[in-house]
Amino acid sequence: MKDATLSPNLSHFDYIITGGGTAGCALAATLSQNATVLVLERGGSPYDNPTATDIGNFANTLLNITDPNSWSQLFISEDGVFNTRARVLGGGTVLNAGFY
Repeated sequence: MKDATLSPNLSHFDYIITGGGTAGCALAATLSQNATVLVLERGGSPYDNPTATDIGNFANTLLNITDPNSWSQLFISEDGVFNTRARVLGGGTVLNAGFY
């Protein structure tokens, strides 16, 4: 992963992908083999962060919904159920602790 501030300034990209979740990252990797790609992701990088690498921190990550930099974002579904969405590079796969 490259820090955008360290990359050369480009006036255009062949593809712009909104969301660095599981599908967005895979698509960006494939497209970037032969094209310039920009991935826009609201969240940060999960690498070397204990909330992503230690299953014991799973609940703490989901409960941290008030911090604007948290990986968990609170939402209420149409049927009124409170839940969280991921806002981190890798998307929900970083937060779901293997649940399906």
